[in-house]
This record gives sequence, C-alpha cells and structure tokens, in this order.
Amino acid sequence: MRTWRPHRLVRWFHTALAVCGLVAGAALVALAATADEGAGQLYGMAGVVIVCSAYLLLLAFNRRVSLTDSEVVVRNLATDRHIPLAEVASAAPGHGAVEIRRTDGSRTRVMAVGTYHWLAPGLSRADEVSTAVSTAAGQMRERGAPAR
Repeated sequence: MRTWRPHRLVRWFHTALAVCGLVAGAALVALAATADEGAGQLYGMAGVVIVCSAYLLLLAFNRRVSLTDSEVVVRNLATDRHIPLAEVASAAPGHGAVEIRRTDGSRTRVMAVGTYHWLAPGLSRADEVSTAVSTAAGQMRERGAPAR
C-alpha cells in the first residue's frame, strides 16, 4: 500500500496558522472575560477564530489518498471513500485536486495532493498520484477483474 498526504511544508503552514489562530482566540476570550461592554461580540469572534483554526488542523492532518492492490482509499477531511480499481476510468490532476473518474461517470476529488503550482512549484504530487492510480487501474482491467 502506498499513501500520499499533503506536502510537509503545506502541513507546517496550516499548523502554524492554526496555532496563531488558537492563541488569538484565547486572547479574545481573555479580553472578553475582562470587558465591561461588548463581551458577547468578543466571544463570538473568538468562536469563529477557533473554528477556523480547527478547520486548518483538519486540512493539515486529515487528508490522504492510499493506493492498495485492489482499491483507492480517499480521505477528504472527514470520510473515507473506497473506490475499487476496477471502477476507475481515469485519474488526472485538476484545479486544486486530483480528479478520479469512475466507470459509472461519477467523480471523486482527492484533496490531499492538490496542485500548488501557483504557490510553490514542485510541492504538488498530483501528477505522481494520478499516474500511479491510472496505471494500477489499467493493470486491474488487463487482469480482467469484473467491475462492481
């Protein structure tokens, strides 16, 4: 099994932003606790900042794509999608993610290896993942595995 996650620098960047957001959220809560007026607004802002920080941590650590002998497992933030290789028609880098097209016409986006070419060339492994998935699916079809 082979697993790809977001690039290490991307994960560090998201983590650093999340930590800064958590510190800012804690500071807003402390300020709200001592404020005479407007405490409700400060608590509200702290809540938004903390939720955004939690989302950044999800982006940093809860995205991946795994290629096994029989399937592709895509984890985008909260759920796993198991796609049998026999059902993969193609895989190609798209805008911000690798797009896997299935034989039934549906599409699945792989956010873990998004295309970061505009940000920093070379950080994206989208081409590598799409080639590996397409090759494995082609080999599965050559072996004559029935599609589900």
